[in-house]
Amino acid sequence: MIGDRPRVSVVTVTLNSHEHVEDAIRSVLSQTYPALEYVIIDGGSTDGTLDVIKAHEKDLASWISEPDRGIADAFNKGLAATSGEYVLFLNSDDWLADPEALTRAMRPATVSPAPDIIFGDCDLVDRDTGRLLRRLDHGWSPTAFRFGRMINHPALFTHRSYFRKYGAFDESYRISMDYELLLRGALESRVVHVPSVITKMRSGGLSIRNRDSVIEEIFRALKEHGVLNTQWQEWLLRAYFEARRLLQPLRRWTETLVRRD
Repeated sequence: MIGDRPRVSVVTVTLNSHEHVEDAIRSVLSQTYPALEYVIIDGGSTDGTLDVIKAHEKDLASWISEPDRGIADAFNKGLAATSGEYVLFLNSDDWLADPEALTRAMRPATVSPAPDIIFGDCDLVDRDTGRLLRRLDHGWSPTAFRFGRMINHPALFTHRSYFRKYGAFDESYRISMDYELLLRGALESRVVHVPSVITKMRSGGLSIRNRDSVIEEIFRALKEHGVLNTQWQEWLLRAYFEARRLLQPLRRWTETLVRRD
């Protein structure tokens, strides 16, 4: 901690991300926030990603490149390598919105008691053009969270005490390990939303490409943690997800208009 500013550990997990990882790295290294460490966990890239990482090696707290058992395993390696009070997992496809992003995100952490979880807003941008598609700016709603709405993971800062209390990521989850982790304790934790864009994320990420798998893992997590415990609750939630699926063509059409504008 520097003064009243808690140390923030940013972890980027990569695998063959040569095309975009530079943006993620530069966005972290350009932060004006003084209490910062940056860790990169590479899964054994073969496409030139390591050359990008090595070019910034002197500014990193640490980095490794070795095969892993999946994203959750890589997240856990990153968590073990950090020392900050708060941890942000910034995907290699994403980047911090501007040099003041961490400063804005950490303002609530200077008030006692410090929040267990802080999260900001995200801009979803078109992977090819960089145009804004939509802003993910919803606040904290325990009810929506129970219905599978994830906190904006690329702008999510988790206090280290949360991991000590509830554990690390469950490697049996391939995509929704972040949602399962939050289900363990977010509903009984102090969660603060910062109404500011902290992170920009590219469209076409893993969770979007594997929507059905994400939904099934969400249902599994909700059942394991006793949130879904009756058949009618499951039917209701499945109907909600199906309604969202049916609205996807309208959303894509709207995004097409934005790209053409």
